[in-house]
Amino acid sequence: MKPQAWRSAAFRCRSVTDLGVQFDGAVGNVDGDVLGGGGVHLFTRDPSSYLLGVYGSYHTWDSIDIWRIAAEAELYLGRFTVSALAGYENIDVPSLASGLPVLTQDEKSFFGIGDVAYYINDDFKIYGGYRYVAETSLGAAGAEYLLRDHGVPMSLFARGDFGNSDFNSITGGVKIYLSDDRNKSLIDRNRRDDPEIYMPVFPKLRTATQQGSNQCVVGPSPDYKVSSNFDCTCPSSTPLSGQKPQFIPALGGFYTCGNPV
Repeated sequence: MKPQAWRSAAFRCRSVTDLGVQFDGAVGNVDGDVLGGGGVHLFTRDPSSYLLGVYGSYHTWDSIDIWRIAAEAELYLGRFTVSALAGYENIDVPSLASGLPVLTQDEKSFFGIGDVAYYINDDFKIYGGYRYVAETSLGAAGAEYLLRDHGVPMSLFARGDFGNSDFNSITGGVKIYLSDDRNKSLIDRNRRDDPEIYMPVFPKLRTATQQGSNQCVVGPSPDYKVSSNFDCTCPSSTPLSGQKPQFIPALGGFYTCGNPV
């Protein structure tokens, strides 16, 4: 699942040479469990045209550990910015949650994030994008507006991911920018200062009790007929994994963990 509301703190450190190194860190509280982790960026950048780099991170929450290694890139085209992060993520889930067996499987898979941003003016950005995370496709949209007339530069932002009920989220808040030039615009901060901080999407843990403690006994593909004990949960190897078997009235009627026709 993606945290819906959480308290956090983040820090960054970056060199000022053509080859940059940035360290990200975050700590927070989600549903009573501590979320923590961090990442590192190694990159080179020309603020007039591009950023190229590699990225690695580790985050943990609710006994779920997520490791990532990826390539990142940004392309600057006038008021447009095209950005992408793509690589490999390893999601390790616990064997037990609240003393119950966890049915959710560990995942090792590709992930990708892509956005196209447009600066309506130097301090106002809108964007849309696509995410493929935790083997799930999501759309994304957001906006950020920088306020430069309040002593410490700060911005108002909102963003959302949508497309799957387990991962939908809307986040909004305030960012505070610290630098030697308080009058720097948002577009300059995004292209000359720190790369984006990336947070992973945590999967929703399914336990035996939540999905039924009795696993169905099924026949071979393509029918996956349930041979007995119809009050059961379909095994992970079937199309109806984690769900109750469906009754098929055709041909005299039978229960199946396959795709009902």
